[in-house]
Amino acid sequence: MRDRLVAAAISLLFLLICLGLFYTQIIRYPYYARLSRNNSIRVIPIDGPRGNIFDRNGLPLVTSRLSFDVAIVYQELRGQRTSLVRLLKDTLGMPGSRIAESLAKASSLRPYAPFVIAEDIDKDKAIAFEEESFGLDGVTVQTRSRRDYIYKNTGSHLFGYLSEIGDEELEDLRDSGYRLKDNIGRSGLEKYYEAYLRGADGGTQVEVDSRGRQVRLLGVREPSCGKDLYLTIDLSIQAMCDKLLGNHIGAIVAINPNSGEVLAIASHPSFDPNIFVKPNTSGQRLKCLNDRIGRPMSNRAISGLYAPGSVFKIVTASAALDTGKINHNTRFTCTGSFKLGRGKFDCWKEEGHGSLNIQGGLMNSCNVFFYNTGRLAGVDAMEFYAKLFGYGSLTGIDLPDEVKGVVPGRTWKRIHRKDNWYEGETINYAIGQGYLMVTPIQVMRMMAAMANGGNLVKPYIVKQIDTAPIMPEKPKRIAIKDETTNEIRQGLYEVVNNEKGTGKHAKVEGLYVAGKTGTAQNPQGRTHAWFAGFAPYNNPKICLVVFLEHGGKGGLEPAGIARGIFEEAKRIGYL
Repeated sequence: MRDRLVAAAISLLFLLICLGLFYTQIIRYPYYARLSRNNSIRVIPIDGPRGNIFDRNGLPLVTSRLSFDVAIVYQELRGQRTSLVRLLKDTLGMPGSRIAESLAKASSLRPYAPFVIAEDIDKDKAIAFEEESFGLDGVTVQTRSRRDYIYKNTGSHLFGYLSEIGDEELEDLRDSGYRLKDNIGRSGLEKYYEAYLRGADGGTQVEVDSRGRQVRLLGVREPSCGKDLYLTIDLSIQAMCDKLLGNHIGAIVAINPNSGEVLAIASHPSFDPNIFVKPNTSGQRLKCLNDRIGRPMSNRAISGLYAPGSVFKIVTASAALDTGKINHNTRFTCTGSFKLGRGKFDCWKEEGHGSLNIQGGLMNSCNVFFYNTGRLAGVDAMEFYAKLFGYGSLTGIDLPDEVKGVVPGRTWKRIHRKDNWYEGETINYAIGQGYLMVTPIQVMRMMAAMANGGNLVKPYIVKQIDTAPIMPEKPKRIAIKDETTNEIRQGLYEVVNNEKGTGKHAKVEGLYVAGKTGTAQNPQGRTHAWFAGFAPYNNPKICLVVFLEHGGKGGLEPAGIARGIFEEAKRIGYL
């Protein structure tokens, strides 16, 4: 009886084994065959380098460099993990905690595929590691391209920066060919032209044996580079703008006023985009930069909103002259203040400027003259002409995150402030104060219209993508009389070239410069300072705006900075 039970048990076990083998080898054959193939075939990715960025003269500004990464296939390490840890510590100087963290991620995320555990290591260390790791299964040194911003902080807001795609983003971008660890443009040209700059990745498909050693090459897909961008930017002018901003908080924009070509665009504080190239630190570095005083990640040139102060007097003058409220012979007397009802509005010059016409009003930037001028023109006309010059609208520059600003008026105030418009607000409006908020690039666009005789240009930065030129948008003629433009232009000439002009510090020997200064009241402290101008006066080739947060008077440092930029443009033969 006992022998029968033992025999029956053995028969049952044998039957179960046969059933298991049948299930594994017949029923589950497709699954295990596929798994076997996947384990024996390895895909080694090859990065497609991003396109390069060049200035208007063909000088490289942003390129890609070769970097070295250490990757492992975790399941092929077997009993060699201790040797790998020791090698990573001795050769690359990696701390034990970081090694443990990397190995844990490799084990859980991609145990059967190459997983990078050390990125962007030094070339000499990469060579030494490859030599020392010979014989270690599942360990390899890979190459990939990384961004190189040649001039570091110079033009940082223009170029922007890259960072790795997050897990949530990857779900949305996977269909577009992005994969884990890929970089994507986050700001500036890197973001705006991401689709052109991004290269297409390639790779090699190899068959490996049970120890992870390559047996044969199965196929190669060559990577393709992204498209190169050729800019309108002049490196010499760009570098000078960044240099002259120095430790100031502010922005500079310089363009060709006839075409809209951007010659330079700078915002300070700036940052070095190369710091985001280093792996695993972009999120921490971004937070650190955003927490700094001055918000260095903010591009003030296109997204900073400020009261324009006296540079807006160009709009006030245009509204009054063009509608016939004043003319060349109209004069107002400045005694140092202007009274409206019980209110008193001061001029910046306590003793007053005396009797002035429009050109004298611009030259001296007399508040009282423009209080009178704005009151005659009226809020509706100033709102209309402000919009005519592009305020309250995007310029359309090929950079992300531009803002529109605010052009107030009767309807705007009823909607946003639930109140009527008062005449005292018109007085403030006339000198660029109150609810009015503009960006530096909008001020530059207004001044460009004065420089070119009444055309509103669309600023642009990229003039060619690879071999394909980009056709600039034709300037839009502003519905403003030539007599109005000529009258204001003459006043802008006096601002710089008359010894009493508020912008005399922008004067350049041998070059006729015209411009307008601005000093805007700021509830947070010291006044903001502006200078906007163009040169040469009779044949303008460069128009610029200099803005300094808490910069004091526009006729001092901003005008001096503008002079330095004009001098540099003259030195390099642009003027």
